Amino acid sequence: MSRLFSATAFAAAVLAFALPFGAVSSCDGEEVRFTGVQLATFTVQPDDSTQGDLHVQIERNGGVLALVALVAAAWGVALAAVGRAGGGVCASVGLLAMQLLFWAVLLTSDGGDLFVGFWLSLVSLAVAAGLHLALAVRVRRRSGGSAWGYAVRRTVLVLLPTLAVIALVFAAVLSA
Repeated sequence: MSRLFSATAFAAAVLAFALPFGAVSSCDGEEVRFTGVQLATFTVQPDDSTQGDLHVQIERNGGVLALVALVAAAWGVALAAVGRAGGGVCASVGLLAMQLLFWAVLLTSDGGDLFVGFWLSLVSLAVAAGLHLALAVRVRRRSGGSAWGYAVRRTVLVLLPTLAVIALVFAAVLSA
């Protein structure tokens, strides 16, 4: 049953890359909209109304991260389908890449927006990561190992980019 849930979560993350993923804009009015597949394959279409290179900027800032997340999710589907271990690593790598992609899109040019494809992929990878973490904790408990320390360490490692930004914002607010 866990294989089915894992495969479904990873497949949802992969399919979400075909949906509208995000948009970025520049101060001169250029706006570029893209899907996750376009970003991961470096084929983001330029804004036809301007001569800018915003599509190149977003590909440069987020293309590799999108590719890593897409490959991790696809690999997770394959591992779950054949019943092999490693789904937790795929979920963690994909979730980490998606968090970094969040910041790459938002910090491109004058900012960006993230659409349903991004959020569905992020949530699907988080579900896969949570499922694999729960399975690993269950295995550790059965073998008599410490489950809570393991779970906390893994969670902190995966959420490190987001936790770091929160800490920086908190430090900036305290110093102001």
